[in-house]
Amino acid sequence: MGSTGVRLPPLLLLLVLLVDMANMRRGSLVKVNRGLKVKRGQEAFLQEEDLRFHVLQERDTCKVEVVLNEPITQRVGSLTPQVFDCHFLTDEVKYVHNGCPILKEDRIMLRLYRFTEMETYTEIFFLHVEIQEPDCNIIHLGPRTLEVPEFYSVSDKLNGNVLSFHYERRHNLECNVRIATHDTHLPAHGHLVTGEPEKLEPRGDEPHSFILLQQQLMNKARAKCKEAACLKGMKLVQTLKVPCEDFLLMGLRYQHTNPPSPDVDYIAIRVDLTDTRSRSIYRSERAWIPVRIKNAIPNQPPKLAFMSTFILEVDQFILTPFSTAVIDAEDGETPKSLLVFNISKPPQEGFITHLSDHTKPITSFLWEDLNDMQIAYQPPNCSHTQRRNYEVEFEVHDFYFVKSTPVVVHISVRTADTNAPRVSWNMGLSLLEGQSRPITWDQLQIADNNNLKSVRIIVVDGLQHGRLTVRGGKGFMFTVNDIKAGVVRYHHDDSDTTKDFVVFRITDGSHQTRHKFPITILPKDDSPPFLITNTVLELEEGNTALLRGSVLQASDMDSSDDYILFNITRSPQDGEIMKIPGPGITGYPVTRFLQRDLFHSIIYYRHLGNEVFEDSFEVVLSDFHDPPNLSEPQVIVVHITPVHDQLPKEAPGVTRQLIVKETDVVHLTKKQLHFIDLESPDRKVTLEGCSWLTAFPNLPKTPVHPF
Repeated sequence: MGSTGVRLPPLLLLLVLLVDMANMRRGSLVKVNRGLKVKRGQEAFLQEEDLRFHVLQERDTCKVEVVLNEPITQRVGSLTPQVFDCHFLTDEVKYVHNGCPILKEDRIMLRLYRFTEMETYTEIFFLHVEIQEPDCNIIHLGPRTLEVPEFYSVSDKLNGNVLSFHYERRHNLECNVRIATHDTHLPAHGHLVTGEPEKLEPRGDEPHSFILLQQQLMNKARAKCKEAACLKGMKLVQTLKVPCEDFLLMGLRYQHTNPPSPDVDYIAIRVDLTDTRSRSIYRSERAWIPVRIKNAIPNQPPKLAFMSTFILEVDQFILTPFSTAVIDAEDGETPKSLLVFNISKPPQEGFITHLSDHTKPITSFLWEDLNDMQIAYQPPNCSHTQRRNYEVEFEVHDFYFVKSTPVVVHISVRTADTNAPRVSWNMGLSLLEGQSRPITWDQLQIADNNNLKSVRIIVVDGLQHGRLTVRGGKGFMFTVNDIKAGVVRYHHDDSDTTKDFVVFRITDGSHQTRHKFPITILPKDDSPPFLITNTVLELEEGNTALLRGSVLQASDMDSSDDYILFNITRSPQDGEIMKIPGPGITGYPVTRFLQRDLFHSIIYYRHLGNEVFEDSFEVVLSDFHDPPNLSEPQVIVVHITPVHDQLPKEAPGVTRQLIVKETDVVHLTKKQLHFIDLESPDRKVTLEGCSWLTAFPNLPKTPVHPF
């Protein structure tokens, strides 16, 4: 799926471009969109047969962006990375399901960018995700279910009767359970505790009903408590990482804290199987463990607030925020901040937008953004002499995906009664990193009732990562006619940035206003990979050692880390780099390997057994761009610990003879007796058991150390 490096003949290239332009004129650039299938709680990679486009096989000519500010999408999972090339690689684009058992499908909103030298083509489309039941999963629920007997009470322990883990037990696999209640918002109506809850002991002179009432009051006080002192022997658990076996033995319980609540709450867990050799995650799975709350009612749909007016007054051309006075909702079981407003029927003209990027329409938003007045209506850019009325239909979804009845909000657009210049249309600018684009009338339109020709647009702020030109010269001021002629141009400085903006002061001599023009920069693959971990590899002489992620790891800002290629430009002198695909499989030397090979624990360094204890090799990192982006040479150092497996050898030139007179005493020197050990210094070489010592009775019977 990556670029093959094959250059097309000019005539064929022209033909492909013409076909590409014809497809663009016909409509969608999406050629194949089969969607994605994923097992509940697991992950799936997007493949070429799932999603293809009518574009050339060249990287950086087409990008896909995952739209993040649409809470009605990616409801039970997420797609990463946020921006990827249209010609994505296998195992590069991944959807991770969060384990929710409620929905059977999900949707992902994607924004397609097609770049040419002069134009940016943008298209919105959806990727459908089908969620299937897993047939071979790690996490098994049952046979029992956690249950809370009444409001504010505590469940039984979460143990092997509620949950079990099924995976292949291997010595190099480590199983851990993670819980992060803040990230998942689960449990939504309780918290997790450990320890034994205190119970009141009945007394003979007190009725049973009185004891029950006292117990309920104690449970309620404990449920509202956030400190250890009032938890009555229990401990609050918010984040957790423990081995799977310990998780089932730690006595974790669910305590109900927040009525009214639905009759089912959930505990979200994540299980990671980690390869202990490379410390990389071999497999992950997520699940929502249900908790039954006795005597609670099923989840109810949200309701629209009756105090809302459901009418929005708007001035012509003016971007006007919604507020909770216009539309509001409430739900007994879901906090307001988590309510999702879905635009089921958009207005006939104009669009609803989020002020974080007011140039793009949205189809949904959170109550929190509505309360912060970040949701606004952009009126149409056409002028009218009479008031115009539009309708927008909303529905509200709660945390458990139950929706309200639709409600209609009426938008009334008043006619403009001012001679001041104003921006009637602002779509911003989108371009590829390092490119330049003209600011055209399609992107920026300005209206003035009495004298549009006298309007001047002056740059007063912004341009943090680029510059403006007018007819090729410095562009600090221009006219409306300059915009219509397409001579006002933004040039990006080719830095690794994703956002820029320009603040204009718009004046006709008598009136003035300020306006922000946003610029979106899509990244291109122009940065080489770089090492983030490079530590000394240590092993014993003659052994083979795994190249772990803790020893060697790289990253790439613009593409998948899995596909970083380690090219060995200088081989080790006293060893070799081996790929060993699995246990019992014969390995073979390699001159290059992928980072995902490191993650899969199949790349090794093998020492050849020579009496050399420092080694190294050199690599150049590259990505899959065409041509590839190359790093500077990087040196990986290997330290070998010697093993005493060599016999001492006699030094060259040793006579092994000593001539002495009968009554003399003569010292032995290295000239007569000298042995060398390559693995030990001379002072540690010991000579023992020499039978000729009996001829010298006055010499000590201890080992002789050569000088």
